[in-house]
Amino acid sequence: MAVLVAATAAIIFAITRVENWGVLCMLVLALALIGTRKDAKAISWGRFMPLGLVVLFLFFLIYNYANPMWHRVVAYQTSSLHHIFNWNETFNAIPFNDASLFRIWQPEWLTRYFQWVYNYGFALSYWICVIRAFFTKDVQKFGRYSLAGYLLQVPLILPFYNIILLQEVWFVQGTPDLLERALTPEQQFSTAMNCFPSMHTSIAFAGLLLSLREKSAWYRWWIGTYCVSIIVSTMYLKIHWVIDVFAGMAFAYGCVKLADWIVGSRAYGAFAARFESWGGRLQDRFVAKRAAKAQPIDIRLDD
Repeated sequence: MAVLVAATAAIIFAITRVENWGVLCMLVLALALIGTRKDAKAISWGRFMPLGLVVLFLFFLIYNYANPMWHRVVAYQTSSLHHIFNWNETFNAIPFNDASLFRIWQPEWLTRYFQWVYNYGFALSYWICVIRAFFTKDVQKFGRYSLAGYLLQVPLILPFYNIILLQEVWFVQGTPDLLERALTPEQQFSTAMNCFPSMHTSIAFAGLLLSLREKSAWYRWWIGTYCVSIIVSTMYLKIHWVIDVFAGMAFAYGCVKLADWIVGSRAYGAFAARFESWGGRLQDRFVAKRAAKAQPIDIRLDD
């Protein structure tokens, strides 16, 4: 068990290093784990943790290599794709679609807060849910959070991005980038792509929807506040249009329902049963070996 605990700590630490999460990110994650016992499944850690660690490690690998892959996707879009629809002018012409109401009050501290939320929220909101699901020892939660939050969203959202050209508000309106990214004109064009639907919104809203099912009132309040901050930041910082945000919410709702269907299927139920059964066998085998080693040796001396 000490080895498994050390491995868990190592994987979670590796997750935090992919995008160099600072103290505030770690604090948000730590506070989200309060009250986990209220939603935990009544099985032993020995039964869940061996295979749970394998799955968590696989998710880490996906996360670790997703960013370079995404940059290759954007490079392909920029060089090879000719979008069927260009919605820049249309969205800019819709009154209040640029979310100007969210920028009536713009103190410096609030801008810095939303910059931090936006920069880290895309991954952190997803990992809060997945890591907490790991600590609940619940295979269904593990699958539902990972599917609805990322594994379904990336492949399902790409067709929208490949067909529709819609760029960030600040880029279309020719105003400064409120995220203060040091981008060349070429980088500005490619970075500002892929707005419809808002994936920052969809991942955060999926986490919000699933958090409402948890028993811990603290978790519902904490993750709800954080996820709403992410959604607001996309509009405050002139990244996404209002319609993008509503589209992101609708997309997230669809992904959550699809994840519910997958996790509720007979096939996933059989997988969850095998998952716990294999973990139980590993635990029993390990306990049996320890018991065998602990037995005293009976030494008899012949006269």
